[in-house]
Amino acid sequence: MTVHKILLASLPAIVLGLGACEDKGTAESAGQEIDQAVEKAKEAVDPQGPAERAGEKIDESVEKAKE
Repeated sequence: MTVHKILLASLPAIVLGLGACEDKGTAESAGQEIDQAVEKAKEAVDPQGPAERAGEKIDESVEKAKE
């Protein structure tokens, strides 16, 4: 229930912030903002352990290398 409240509370800020995103495609920027908001909400509810954080960093590095 708390995650839903956090997401609902952050949704208007995400939507309003989309107007300023022009470098990337609007849909891509919107997707990234939503993904970040969801990850922050999940982290607040269920914090990751050190191994899980390391795995996330590796995944992020692989994604950046692909770009």
